[in-house]
Formats: sequence, structure tokens, C-alpha cells
Amino acid sequence: MKTTNQKNMELKTGNSVRVKAGVLEPDTEQFEIGGWQGRIVEIDTTSTDEGTLVSIEWDVETLKLLPADYIIQSEIEGLGWEMMVLFEANIEKADSRDTVSDVKKMQDELSEKYYWSSLGEDGVRIAAVLGDADRNDDMKCFDIWNDYLEARLSFPFKAIVSESQEFGLINVGDTVVIHSLSTINDRFGINAKVKFDSKDYEFPLCDLDASDNRSANYQLLYDYGVWFANR
Repeated sequence: MKTTNQKNMELKTGNSVRVKAGVLEPDTEQFEIGGWQGRIVEIDTTSTDEGTLVSIEWDVETLKLLPADYIIQSEIEGLGWEMMVLFEANIEKADSRDTVSDVKKMQDELSEKYYWSSLGEDGVRIAAVLGDADRNDDMKCFDIWNDYLEARLSFPFKAIVSESQEFGLINVGDTVVIHSLSTINDRFGINAKVKFDSKDYEFPLCDLDASDNRSANYQLLYDYGVWFANR
């Protein structure tokens, strides 16, 4: 990280500060963050050889400028993108551009937008399916998945049971043939019409894996199952 010898004086929690020009993002040092602005939320009173560490929560305008790749990678690694820890020498006082409530609102919007990013490539595909749908509205999401899967699954196809139902006749490891999708309920989600041992049943799609793991059907069921487990 690029540092300077000049030190800011009398910084306090709640002060608005701006990152000085030429300062790099400290973890990767792959892009400049000069001009980013936010509020001090913590000052480490234990100084290091390089100076005092300051925790900064980004303001609304900076949050809007955060690179998408940076947010996604932070989500995957379980790191916070809402704030950053920098040396005091790398920041300077600035005028506030918003309120704390404004910042919280923008954080919530971005958290919702990138909610599935922590799942990596799986999350990217899931987000593409659901679009702007409210992730907390299970029935709406089930409807979206149902339409999406019906348009892409190739019926009939064999599937393996990954989890059996209580008091059911179909057990883990059994092979069934999925003929179509059927009903939707708020507990088990999308049900599939399956044939097992020459008899017809309805079985939760989330508990079925396509037998051919090289098929498009396998990926489709896998993505739905990942979403179901993490919704």
C-alpha cells in the first residue's frame, strides 16, 4: 500500500474522510482507491510501525462506485466490502456527503443485489434465474423456477433420490424416472411426477439428482437444489 509521511490530526470516530490519491486497495493492490470517501467507525489506538489504523465505512457515493468484481469476490471470501481498514497517513478529512441512514439503505440494496454471490458460480446462475424477484417470497421464486425448469428440462429422464421422505416408499439411492413437473407447495417446493417400481408418485424435485451428471438436466436440478437449500 502506498503511504505518506504526513499524518492527519485529531481524527475522531464519525469524521468523514477521503482516501488520498495514489493509494491502492490494501489486500490485492490491484486498483487505486484514491477519492473513496466514508466515515470513521473505529480508530486503533495501538499504533504500528507504519502508523495508526483507521476503519472506514464507505459513504453512498463510494458504495455506488465499488467494482462488481470486488463485491463478488468479497462475498465469496466472506469479507466485508462495506468498509476498509487503512493507515491514517493515507486519508484526509472531508465534508460529509450523506447521512448514516442513507449509507445503511445503500448497503441493504447492494447486499440484496449480491446476495447469491457468496455461492460463486452457482450463485451467478441462481441470480440469473431469479432476476429482481424478492428472494424472501418463496412462492414467487418457486413459480419462477418452475417456469424456468419446464422450459429447459428434457423429459423423461432418470434421477437418483438424494433424500427420502419420512414414511415414504422411495429411499435414498433409488432411481426414479421423472416425467414432468407437477404441483408446488411452500414446504417442499416443486414436486415432480415420477415413476418408481411401475407406480406413479409425486416427489420433491429438490431431493432428486439427474442420473447423467454430464447432462443439462443435471446442472438444472443441481442449481435448483442449491437455491432450495440456501434460500
